[in-house]
Amino acid sequence: MHMSDVVLGKGKRLLLMGSKAFEDRELPEEVKRRIDAAMEQEMIIIVGEAKGASHLYQDHLQSKNYRDVIVGHARSLRYNAGNWSDIKYGDNLRERERNMIEDCDAAIVIWMNKSSVIAGNLERLKWLDKPTFLYDCSIYTEELYAGPLDQNRIYEPYLSQ
Repeated sequence: MHMSDVVLGKGKRLLLMGSKAFEDRELPEEVKRRIDAAMEQEMIIIVGEAKGASHLYQDHLQSKNYRDVIVGHARSLRYNAGNWSDIKYGDNLRERERNMIEDCDAAIVIWMNKSSVIAGNLERLKWLDKPTFLYDCSIYTEELYAGPLDQNRIYEPYLSQ
């Protein structure tokens, strides 16, 4: 699967999700290109509001003056760079993440240092067969993978469907 397959179709909803441990100053080029392609296709973009990757996603969307954005949160809204509409997707992290995943048609995920929260979300995206571009990186091993979610890989072995 190509990422071009992931972000196709007007009116579709793209989820931007990522680790709060992702502390780079800007998004990786591979990720920015895919977000820009989604904006060109006028996709509705759902994004979280935690520190790390979600702040960078929001900052990128704001820098492009993109308006078709929904900021998903749980108890309270902590960050909304573009003063976009927001939705309370749940009362806690697990509920919020699950509901945001259910609400999207495709996803872009930055997974840093094998975070277990993101690992569980990757499993859910697999089970729901949501096309997903994964940017998997580690500051410990310096490994990097950027490509489609592998349907055969087990991201979270302790999670049951």
